[in-house]
Order: sequence, then C-alpha cells, then structure tokens
Amino acid sequence: MAINKLRRTYKRDDVLFVESACYLAISIDTTQEWQCYFLEQDMDARGLAKDNGQALQVTDFKGFVELTERHVASTTWD
Repeated sequence: MAINKLRRTYKRDDVLFVESACYLAISIDTTQEWQCYFLEQDMDARGLAKDNGQALQVTDFKGFVELTERHVASTTWD
C-alpha cells in the first residue's frame, strides 16, 4: 500500500520513512528522483542494517526536524 502512495511523489519531494515503514529499506528503489530518508533510531530499533548494499540516506531526529522545517506542507501516510 505504501509503495503505491510513493507513485505520487515528485522530483523535489523528500520522503522520510519512520517506524515500521523502515522495513521498506529492504526493497525500495533508492534511485528515484525524489529523496528518501530513513530515521536512524527506527532502523536500529528494528535491527535493520543502514548499509544493505543500497545508498540509503539515514537521518536522526535533528534531520527529521530539518526536513520538517524545509517543507511548508507535509503528508503522513498510515
């Protein structure tokens, strides 16, 4: 379901994967035109490797805040 919603992303979008969405790090195509980030603490809590052969962009809570400040509008998907 979340993968279908990613089709609505645009070139300048940033997508931050948190909580269980971090499991998508295993299968997501990181060569998309939009930027995707994974919350480091959630990756660690789930035992997910931050270097799984893909160029994952991992961020911490400070980066989470910076992304929030950078974008006026945001959308949360459940």
